[in-house]
Amino acid sequence: MTAKDVDVLREHVFAGGLTSSQDAMILLAINSSCSEKCPGWHHYFIETMTDFIVHRTEPQGSVDEWNADWLIAMISTRGVINSRPELDLLFHVIDMSSRIPDRLSIFALEQIRLAITDEIGAWAVMRGGRQRGLQKSDVMLIGRVMSAIARSRGNHLTAQEQRALDELGILTGLPAHDATAA
Repeated sequence: MTAKDVDVLREHVFAGGLTSSQDAMILLAINSSCSEKCPGWHHYFIETMTDFIVHRTEPQGSVDEWNADWLIAMISTRGVINSRPELDLLFHVIDMSSRIPDRLSIFALEQIRLAITDEIGAWAVMRGGRQRGLQKSDVMLIGRVMSAIARSRGNHLTAQEQRALDELGILTGLPAHDATAA
């Protein structure tokens, strides 16, 4: 995928942005099938996909359960995100949405937990694999999820979100119910 290819996609193929889930699936397929990508691809892929998911699908400006399920199915295999562009897409969608369902926040927290405890997924590779315990970069990602939860529901965590945070705390040596200790 060259810079010229990205320009063709931007100016001719998806000139008006993505308009359907089929368009999004095409972009996801291109991302998965091209092993070599120019630096501009990453930004184009994330921005274009986020615009479609957050701003062009209903409810506009936020992600509902249906869109969360679709996104999770498209970017993960057996619950694990294995590529950096798809992980970055997940967190960009979370950052840009005014509301997210707990399914999406839990899924994001699970990517962090899997990296720490099982050393699998894109986040495990990005954080350096065998680094046990909560790292600064993990805390920053958790903070992004917590900001999205705050935008969505104020200071109310669902029981499932609390459990996901507890698992992160317990598994990294932090006391349960003390996610702020990081």
